[in-house]
Amino acid sequence: MLHEPKSANKEYPKIKKIALLGLGRSGLAALKLALSNHITAYVFDDNVEKVPEEFSNLYAHYSDWPWSELDAVVFSPGIPTYLPEPHPASLLSAKFVVPIISDIELVIRLQPASKWIIITGTNGKSTTTALTAHILSSSGKPVAVGGNLGTSMAELESPGLNGFRVVELSSYQLEITPSINPDISAVLNLSPDHLDRHGSMANYAAAKAAALKNVKPDGLIVLGNRLNLLPLLPAEYECRLHLISEDDAPDAIQQNFALSGPHNAENAAVAATICRHVGIKEKQIETAILSFKGLPHRLELVASCHIAGNQLRIINDSKATNDAATARALSSFQQIFWCAGGLAKESGLPNCIKELSQVKHAYLYGNSKGLFESELSGLIPTTLAESLEDATSKAFAAAKNSTLQDGVDSFVLLSPAAASFDTFASFEERGRQFTDLAKKLCQQHLHSLEVL
Repeated sequence: MLHEPKSANKEYPKIKKIALLGLGRSGLAALKLALSNHITAYVFDDNVEKVPEEFSNLYAHYSDWPWSELDAVVFSPGIPTYLPEPHPASLLSAKFVVPIISDIELVIRLQPASKWIIITGTNGKSTTTALTAHILSSSGKPVAVGGNLGTSMAELESPGLNGFRVVELSSYQLEITPSINPDISAVLNLSPDHLDRHGSMANYAAAKAAALKNVKPDGLIVLGNRLNLLPLLPAEYECRLHLISEDDAPDAIQQNFALSGPHNAENAAVAATICRHVGIKEKQIETAILSFKGLPHRLELVASCHIAGNQLRIINDSKATNDAATARALSSFQQIFWCAGGLAKESGLPNCIKELSQVKHAYLYGNSKGLFESELSGLIPTTLAESLEDATSKAFAAAKNSTLQDGVDSFVLLSPAAASFDTFASFEERGRQFTDLAKKLCQQHLHSLEVL
């Protein structure tokens, strides 16, 4: 059980003058937070159109910033500090010994104290973060939830001394948030990802390990059920350590479709373990899990059709941008007609190949379709599609026939195992297009029945 916080934030180096590189959502929120604390700020974005008119007077090229006077420079998470090629501002920060920090670091230093729950890992962190916050909020606790999940913590009011900040952190954010001192920190899993940015698996693991370095003595470290997480532990720590097991998963997950699959059982186990540690009762946890609606683009049921007494369900898992995430989706359903493709990552499909027993056919599209076809050749039937729309239409038609002929439920699953940037601006845009098409296909099916 956590102790009551003794006071406001500890003393940090005073920030009087700051610069911000990148004015996306997190950068803009950090700028507003800095200005509200009477900090002099300078901003730069490669896309000058991102700079709102009200802040145009703060715009200056990074080479013209008064580097010798800056106390810190806030980098947006997508801006590389060293690999694959450091941004020139990173080199200037090193030259003038100006620390590079994240918007999260700015919140730690400037906003009133509260309890921090940090959640990271390669896959599942968004669902686990959202579920943890949902349980706490449903139990009456003040909560601010955000970070890599989508809402910058700098946008949110402090939940107060006895409230909780539930924060999803990426490896990028962890690298530039040196003052993390969480009450609870969880690492869910670790598999190759973002290696172009980190340079090696060892560097990627070191970034994730930063989440565990300074957990408070009365706090908790939670590690997922993976042996490769144990080396992330600091050499010395005073807090409790909990290693997740199947017994930690609440029974209520069996009644919530949004938490399908063994990976979501583990996500729920982590969320429940965190909430138990802060005093949430088991009945409250179970009730909250039943009302959890899941997150968009993460094993999201977006449409379904009744076909001769059975169900054809269409699942949007556009957030699955790597092999490990998609492997989890493939292990969650039966009679799967799988849509995959996009901008492939280096790891290929080794994990997916282990989870093909329920995949009836794969429909491959995008930049990676040739690569994926060669990896899946001889293992399952594959079809090359012209686009996501073409892949989805073909998968739906095949699933519809299979459901009718075999008399069993089936699933059309978009779980791309690849980034979206060959065709789409984001995984969200990809997921929205898939969702719109899924609803259209089910409506057309219903209309055909009415005509008959």
